[in-house]
Amino acid sequence: MASAYPGLFNAFQDIWILDGLRTPMVDYCGALGHISPTDLGIKAARAVLQRSGVAGEQIESVLTGNMAPGDFDQFFLPRHIGLYAGVPLTVPALMAQRICGTGFELFRQAGEHVQGGACEAALVVGTENMTRNPIAAFDHRTGFKLGAEVAFKDYMWEALKDPAAGINMIQTAENLAKQYGINREQVDEFASHSFAKAVAAQQAGFHAGEIVPVVTEKFELEGHVTRGIRLQGKVTEVSLDTHARISPVEVLAKLRSVYEGGVQTGGNSSALVDAAAASVVSSGAYARQWSEAQGRKPLARLLAAAVVGVPPATMGIGPAPAIRLLLARAGLTPGPGPEQT
Repeated sequence: MASAYPGLFNAFQDIWILDGLRTPMVDYCGALGHISPTDLGIKAARAVLQRSGVAGEQIESVLTGNMAPGDFDQFFLPRHIGLYAGVPLTVPALMAQRICGTGFELFRQAGEHVQGGACEAALVVGTENMTRNPIAAFDHRTGFKLGAEVAFKDYMWEALKDPAAGINMIQTAENLAKQYGINREQVDEFASHSFAKAVAAQQAGFHAGEIVPVVTEKFELEGHVTRGIRLQGKVTEVSLDTHARISPVEVLAKLRSVYEGGVQTGGNSSALVDAAAASVVSSGAYARQWSEAQGRKPLARLLAAAVVGVPPATMGIGPAPAIRLLLARAGLTPGPGPEQT
């Protein structure tokens, strides 16, 4: 019998997120733009293991996410993040990809690994360098024929287009705006409030406990080539997110929409940033031993995960049916939002 809420669902009995850290999220072509996503991932991984007190030797699974190549090392990205973070040579590493949901997918897979008995503690790392998305060609392995098109294209822009639907991600969002009657004024207002909250949180130091500053440093691994991060120019430390800024509605309203009559502009759309984040996921038994040894509580419990496919032409709606599936199968009900309490 077909479920009223179709999709992929996982229930986790006793799985915990011990700790998590990230680098600052820096606008593309900014201070982190020249750094390999592998090295950004190593930085976040090392930082979370150090702060959590979890020794690399205790990690038994490494799960990473990276959508677009930032250098020719991408094949080795998961392996190198694990090795240079201090995880044993015998521990395997895997790279997952679920586009915008890749970070959540890492936690889902980590939960499966731990609950399935494959490991007691897993390291999850998501890393992207949008600046280093390449200008690429897939058509010239056999050379360049006289008069033929030279097919080098912007990987970051071209990858946003879904050939099945024949539209790009921006247009899928415009489709949703039309479907649900969301107008430009509402989008600008939401973006303005979102920016204001982000700036207020930054000024209040809310993010201080989750950001590890990026500095020039070396990542050494005995018997292997030394990697590392080298900041450019006079920059000695990068410690703050750079994209959030006060954006009054009246200012956003003056920006031209990407498509005529559409709702999306450069001011109310998601940012392009370079950053990495890492976390440690463990079993309940490991978490309780860790908590007693460290005198700390885990960051959160991983209760359940859900994934649902949606039409390519409205791909951005994916979280909505996934949330409904998760709540229904987990026996939960949505609570009031902050503005309703």
